[in-house]
Amino acid sequence: MPDFLKRAAAEWFPVLVRERQLTTLAVLGIFLALQFLIPARLVISGMGAAGRPSVAVGLGLAFLWTLSAFRPHQLPSGRQPVRWVIGLFVAAQLLGYVIGFDRGPSALEASSANRWLLFVFANAGLALAVADGIRTRADLDRLLRLTVGLASAMAFVGILQYLRIVDLTQYIRIPGLRLNSSLIVVGSRGTTDLARVAGTASHYIEFGVVLALILPVALHYAFFAPPGRTRLLRWLMVGTVTFAIPLSISRSATLVVAVTFLLLATVWPWRHRYNVFMISLVALAGFRVLNPGVLGTIRSLFTNADQDPSVQDRISRTDQVMQLWEMRPWFGRGAGMVIPEQYLLLDNQFFGTLIAGGIFGVIVLLLLFLVPYGMARSVRLRGQDQETRHLAQALAVSMPAAILASGTFDSFSFPTFVGVMFLYIGAIGALWRLDGTTVERPLQAGNSSDRYVAAPLMARGRGHVALGPDGSERPATADQKAASR
Repeated sequence: MPDFLKRAAAEWFPVLVRERQLTTLAVLGIFLALQFLIPARLVISGMGAAGRPSVAVGLGLAFLWTLSAFRPHQLPSGRQPVRWVIGLFVAAQLLGYVIGFDRGPSALEASSANRWLLFVFANAGLALAVADGIRTRADLDRLLRLTVGLASAMAFVGILQYLRIVDLTQYIRIPGLRLNSSLIVVGSRGTTDLARVAGTASHYIEFGVVLALILPVALHYAFFAPPGRTRLLRWLMVGTVTFAIPLSISRSATLVVAVTFLLLATVWPWRHRYNVFMISLVALAGFRVLNPGVLGTIRSLFTNADQDPSVQDRISRTDQVMQLWEMRPWFGRGAGMVIPEQYLLLDNQFFGTLIAGGIFGVIVLLLLFLVPYGMARSVRLRGQDQETRHLAQALAVSMPAAILASGTFDSFSFPTFVGVMFLYIGAIGALWRLDGTTVERPLQAGNSSDRYVAAPLMARGRGHVALGPDGSERPATADQKAASR
């Protein structure tokens, strides 16, 4: 099987190679299953908070990718910006690790930094394995559809918790794994008696935000599903994920849904926007009937923000954050070394990064999101077919949404969130490579049969390029130019 995982294993560990062996796609599927189906607080004994089974798989992927990098012919040729942005992020964490130990950290800080590096390497391995190890567009689609399916399973666990039918996380026990801390139980927010659930995630906020990030990709595969049972199943997944998001009763999740939908809608033709808007109104009305009080509670999180203790606590910590930052403004106190036990509880990833990594760390964190966003937007504008352009936009919208979410909670403290983001970063790299996107390729106006993607606004009056049935380029028709307006 010509993928980098097989080639690396065959060359470096020939004794372990047999006729039948796992492909990169299969290993990534194992990673995702461990990430979504096993409660986040179940870890490998002796590894502490960084000991999630998915982290162990991610470290294996990082190791094999590194071995492959010593033999350049084993990795796909051509430019791959994801390698550079992941390399920069990992290098920044290593630099912060050295700076932190030079400062003379406490034993607690040192232990936290070691766990952080393991976590970083594992997720870097995930992103690089996806970006360089996925061989075909069909495999990329399989991987993302699997992600949607497993996320909908996590959402279903949360729905069962909300309905008080059963909490499946209480019954998941795996030999060799132990609880790093007590399983999160069904809770409530503020004075409301409404249930607040987390599924298999490590917190209610993470549950809602992760599902909100999955939703655009789930919608993409539902839009482009073939008729019949497949389409019904994919829409059922969309419905499950959508129904579960409000059950987290989270401001962050609500903001992510709003941002992703607004940005995704920018590529839709007006008729499709209208259809989605009307269906969303009906869905909201139906949800309100089935779950009276949930939407009102979420609305009050915004309307009563000036009286919400969690919001006020975040604001009150700003002065402390600035004081700590001013002590080490450029490179911070050390990657992974800012922990609540010695500093303060931060519900803002950018504040945490500012203290731990300084201005340099914040810039690198922003680049981690913005470079893949630019790549995905380039594929959206220049992709060879409608489905590719729509998938690129569905992946692109997750990046600004993740930036927004990271300003409302300490996102990189939550492994499922980080795993999904690095998976998306790798998927953007794979889509960029498989589509052969370059900045030299003209903007694509599509063709008259496109239902879900309008021509780019930037193509107006600049010599539109449309695609014929055979994929060849040709000037756009008047109807296609009008669709871009």
